[in-house]
Amino acid sequence: MPISAYLRNLRAKVGHDLLFMPGVTAVVLNEAGQVLLQQRSDNGEWSLVSGVMDPGEEPADAIVREVWEETALHVVPERITGLYTGEDFLVRYANGDVVLYLDITFACRPVNGEPPRVNDDESIDVRYFPLDGLPSMKQFHLTRLADALRNEPHARFKFDGQEGGGGH
Repeated sequence: MPISAYLRNLRAKVGHDLLFMPGVTAVVLNEAGQVLLQQRSDNGEWSLVSGVMDPGEEPADAIVREVWEETALHVVPERITGLYTGEDFLVRYANGDVVLYLDITFACRPVNGEPPRVNDDESIDVRYFPLDGLPSMKQFHLTRLADALRNEPHARFKFDGQEGGGGH
């Protein structure tokens, strides 16, 4: 997996210690109502397309970039469907790096009818799947997909406080 110059520089200073990183995920639905998934090259698992934001990059721009880099699809982010972090987003990489992601998930639509294709070394396969024929995926991917499919005007987020909050 490629690593940005920013992250490489940061890792040179902190080693493998925990980093808190902003990430983005796309729930891309085509006109047939199928969802775009990638089979990751690092672990062979199927997942939603995701990636890390670069310093100074807007989240919506980051998801457009990530989807293009991994699938050669142009997408338009339509809304934020959820904000996620926690144990499911704590990753210990094989090289010893530890990252806790804050994930911003977007519902996106493709802007052309082109089929997706593997466009970099982060994927083994990329394709659309019907919602009733999804491959095996980790639950946190299924949760983000379900949140996007609810098509609600507000994003899902957790709120453990005693007052107010619009989370679920």
